[in-house]
Amino acid sequence: MHDETMGSGIFLPEINETVVRRSERVHGFEFHGNARDYFRIWIVNVALSIVTLGIYSAWASVRTRRYMYANTSFEGSPFEYRARPIPILRGRLIAAALFATYVIAGHFSRTMQLATMGVVGIFMPWMIVKGLMFRARYSSWRGLHFRFIADYAGAYQWYLLSYVPMGVPLALAGFLSVGGHPIAGALLFLIGMACIYPWIKGHQQQWTAEHHYFGGKAFRFKSELSAYYRIYGAAVGIALLCMIPTGMLLGMIVGAMVKGHVDPKQHPVSVILSTYLCIAPMYLIMWSYIHTRMTNALYNQASLAGYRFQSSLEFWSMFRIYLTNALAIVFTLGLAVPWAKIQMVRYRASCLRVVGEGTLDEFVQSSSSADVSATGTEIDSLLGFDIGL
Repeated sequence: MHDETMGSGIFLPEINETVVRRSERVHGFEFHGNARDYFRIWIVNVALSIVTLGIYSAWASVRTRRYMYANTSFEGSPFEYRARPIPILRGRLIAAALFATYVIAGHFSRTMQLATMGVVGIFMPWMIVKGLMFRARYSSWRGLHFRFIADYAGAYQWYLLSYVPMGVPLALAGFLSVGGHPIAGALLFLIGMACIYPWIKGHQQQWTAEHHYFGGKAFRFKSELSAYYRIYGAAVGIALLCMIPTGMLLGMIVGAMVKGHVDPKQHPVSVILSTYLCIAPMYLIMWSYIHTRMTNALYNQASLAGYRFQSSLEFWSMFRIYLTNALAIVFTLGLAVPWAKIQMVRYRASCLRVVGEGTLDEFVQSSSSADVSATGTEIDSLLGFDIGL
C-alpha cells in the first residue's frame, strides 16, 4: 500500500542541508448543475419511459449520468460518461426477465419461487461484477479511464458465501420462537447479525475499492473493521431509542381508535398507514446515519497512488436533506425529484476532497501511458452491462 504521507525530504550529511518535502494540497470537487436544467431532462425521460413502457429508461439513464458527470468537476475538469444505452437496455431486460420469472413462479408453487430466488442469488455476484466493470469502463476524467478488474471468486465470496453464517442465528432464532421463546430468539438473531454483518460490509467495501483502477493505477483500501462495528452498533442503539417514541405514538393512535369505538381490525388500511407513518421517521433516521457513516468509511480509507480521500458528510445535514427531499417529493406529487437529486449531489460533492503532495498534472502525465496500455487488457468487459445495482 502506498504510504499516505509519502514525501521527498532527504537528509544529505555531506552538504549538511535538508531538502524540504512538498506540502500536501487539498483538491476539492464541485457540482455546477441546477434543478431547472435537470428538470427538462428528467421530465422528458419520464414521459418517454412511460410511452415506451420502460424501454427508453436505458437512454434516460445515460442522459442523466452524462448530465451529472459533466456538471461535476475536479480541479476545473469535468468527468465524462461515455456509455451507450443498448448494453444498459440489455442488462435491464435480463433483470426484468429474472423478476418476472420469480413472480410467475409464485403463482404455481412456493417451492418453485424459492428455487427461482436461489438461482437469482447465484447469478447476483456475477451481475454485480459486470455492472461495476461497465460503469468503470465508461467513466473518465481528463482522458483517463476508470477500470474494474473482474474478480468473480471475490464477488461470490463476499456477496454470497459470506452470508451463509448469518443462517445460523436465523435458524436458532426460529427454533427458539417455535419453542415459545420469541423474545430470546429475536435477541439471539440481533446479536448474531451485529457480529457478522459489519464484518461482511467492511470486506465488501474493501473488495470493491481495491479492484478499481484509475489511469492504470490501483486504488488501495486501509480497512479498519472496528469502524464498521461502531457504525452498526450505533445504528442499533439509535433504533432502540427510536422504538420508544414510535411505539408510544402508534399506541396512542390505536388507543384513540378504540376510544372512538372504532375497531382497528375493521380498518386495516388505516392501521397500516398509521404504522408506516410512525415507522417512517425511524427508518429515515437510521438510513441517514448508516448511509452517511458508510460513505465516509469508504472514502476515508481509500487512497490512490499516494493521494488519499476525505469525506466529511454530516449525519444531521444528510438527515435534513433526506427529510426535506421526501416532503417536497410527496407534496409536489413527484415533481420535486430533480430538485431533490440536485440537492443531494451538490452536498456530497462539497464534502469530498483529495489530499496529496504535488500537483494532479503530474499524476495525469505519469498515468496517461499506463491508462492506454491497460485498457486493452480487459477485452471481456465489452460483455459488461448495467442493471442499476
